[in-house]
Amino acid sequence: MIMSDISSLSTGLERNLAYLTPLLKDQADMSRKDIYIKKHDRACTILYLQNTLNSEALEKLIDSLTSIDYLTEFEYPFKEILFSRIGLLKQTELSSYEAILEAIFNGMSVLLVDGMNIAFSLNTIMPKMRAFAEPTTERVVRGPKLSFIENTDENIGLIRQFMKDQNLMIEQGEVGLHGKVKITKLYIKGTADEKLLQIVEEKLSKVQERDIEDSGMLGELLEEVPFSPFQQIQNTERMDIALAALKDGRVIIMVDGSPFVLVVPTTINMLLKSPDDYYERWIAGTFLRILRYVSLFITLFLSSIYISLVSFNQGLLPTELALTIAQTRENVPFPPFIEAIIMEMTIELLREAGIRLPTPLGQTIGLVGGVVIGQAAVQANLVSSIMVIIVSITAITSFIVPQYGFGLAFRVLRFGAMISAALLGIYGVTLFFIIVTIHISKLDSFTIPYFDPGASIQKGKWKDFIMRFPFPKM
Repeated sequence: MIMSDISSLSTGLERNLAYLTPLLKDQADMSRKDIYIKKHDRACTILYLQNTLNSEALEKLIDSLTSIDYLTEFEYPFKEILFSRIGLLKQTELSSYEAILEAIFNGMSVLLVDGMNIAFSLNTIMPKMRAFAEPTTERVVRGPKLSFIENTDENIGLIRQFMKDQNLMIEQGEVGLHGKVKITKLYIKGTADEKLLQIVEEKLSKVQERDIEDSGMLGELLEEVPFSPFQQIQNTERMDIALAALKDGRVIIMVDGSPFVLVVPTTINMLLKSPDDYYERWIAGTFLRILRYVSLFITLFLSSIYISLVSFNQGLLPTELALTIAQTRENVPFPPFIEAIIMEMTIELLREAGIRLPTPLGQTIGLVGGVVIGQAAVQANLVSSIMVIIVSITAITSFIVPQYGFGLAFRVLRFGAMISAALLGIYGVTLFFIIVTIHISKLDSFTIPYFDPGASIQKGKWKDFIMRFPFPKM
């Protein structure tokens, strides 16, 4: 536990160590290296955490310090010799015990020298990170197969490699109450709006006293309407999406330790776009984009429309279709709403089980479980066969949305639409649709309308709204 009385360093090495040792004795990976420079009669101690150490850099530093005893050419002041030996490893000069403790737990090595009332933080960190790989949550059909990783510096290097633009600005800061978390803001100067940059900075300044462990937590803190089911900030692990956003004048926010970056501002149209729309020919891109909009409507309303037509508004059905549905439900003891809830919950449980289980086993559980349970439920007369078809279609269409979080919002709202249909029939479905539309229309993302009807009719932008025109015509 850190003592509350944090004072300045003493010039005596033993006194400094006597203060620091009780504070660090419970750290199993804490290590120290003592060095004595006989020629200048100076004792030095290096404190570091073993599990974050670049041992090769530390060994070179120790060899450099011990070789001071063998200098025979000129007599220099010890401080100048010391600075020349620690060289590029030197980060900052530390003048308090609190600063030393902070540097150590940030992964730095700290050099204390007898006779000096300052210590030196040395960059001997060995980052623990994985290699760049293909995106796992946003699959790539055609395009760069590179995703971000948990190390911000490596992610910035990836952006720099593919965007050789001198106007690309990178600003870094820290947030977090316990252990500051590094955040990085990227934008293209002259392309990103100055008002947008100011709003982003103001919002980031308001989360300084919150613990941030992932970019998803930061994104929720930056949203205007936290109780909305819709995400108002786009997140992505794909490098090409981040590059396109920067060129479009948007701002990228990276959180150290998270492979997902935040993109602001965000609209529904942006969430339903995919880089694959541009990598394929314009006809295929347009078809896929229209398919996503249709899929959203099916995901949200297909089950509720079925409930309303079967329970309240049978007269809207063609006679032959109504007779077929009645025949399939002849021995089902539950009303359509309960029937739909049973199947929808079963599908959601299977989907979550498939995600949590190992990949090969998860795919098997999702496929076999859905088929077996659906068939058994029909044979047991718990649900009708047409309800199994409808729930299967809604489950499939929910996967078409490129953004997982955005699709998840519609999966949740589907149950609200089903309840409205069970209470008021087709009028309830219509009312629910109006409420959702009004809510989306009122949302803003960093002062940009979330529904984005205005941007779609601006000069030229309508050519890349729902339809994607050929590049020479855009």
